[in-house]
Amino acid sequence: MSSTENNRRSSHVEMPVTYAAVGASKLADVVRFPPEGTESYLEALQLGSGQERFVAASSLLMTWGAQRGAGIEVSEIVRGTDEAYVGPEFDESGQAQGIRVREEQFGPDGEPYIVPGTSAVFTLSGQTPRSVLVVYTVDEDQMAGFAWGTRDEDGVVGEQRFTVEIREDQTVWAVARGFLASPKSGLLGLKGKALIREAVELAKDQLEALAPGAADRAQRSS
Repeated sequence: MSSTENNRRSSHVEMPVTYAAVGASKLADVVRFPPEGTESYLEALQLGSGQERFVAASSLLMTWGAQRGAGIEVSEIVRGTDEAYVGPEFDESGQAQGIRVREEQFGPDGEPYIVPGTSAVFTLSGQTPRSVLVVYTVDEDQMAGFAWGTRDEDGVVGEQRFTVEIREDQTVWAVARGFLASPKSGLLGLKGKALIREAVELAKDQLEALAPGAADRAQRSS
């Protein structure tokens, strides 16, 4: 057995998700070249400027603030551990990277930051709860965020990535991108295109929840 085969086998992780191309949202080209059978999207919102705004928005994002602020109830959170799960690590060119040791981080209220392998249930009022898995996180000097993938087929399936970044001009942006596929059968299948549009609109709501003043709204809704 070759060393290449050994490396491939040792880094392989079974992904309990309902779509292929796990981790593909990390590649910027996924917007132009989404996985077969999916539709991609890219949305961005300026949040302000300066390091203080970047830190505040990053902390909010990494403690489910974008979801809660958009009216999503986040429940049944099962925190991932490096011992139990290793998310895919790739650079922007798609090259696999080594396993990174992550330092534990916490939000202002003591809530731990999201880590790879964390699972949760998202529920919007009047809709079927959705089970998701955090497939990777982003922890860089000028960017923070995470991506989740769907674990069920009770609606659109795919992967969505949310990040906060501070650019060279010191402006701070919230960015969402992902790839989604509509259900293929049943009543959900008949509404496929509409469901994808709704998912993109919900992504926009989550970006807006990271804007200044959103933290108070998120706390009131939690």
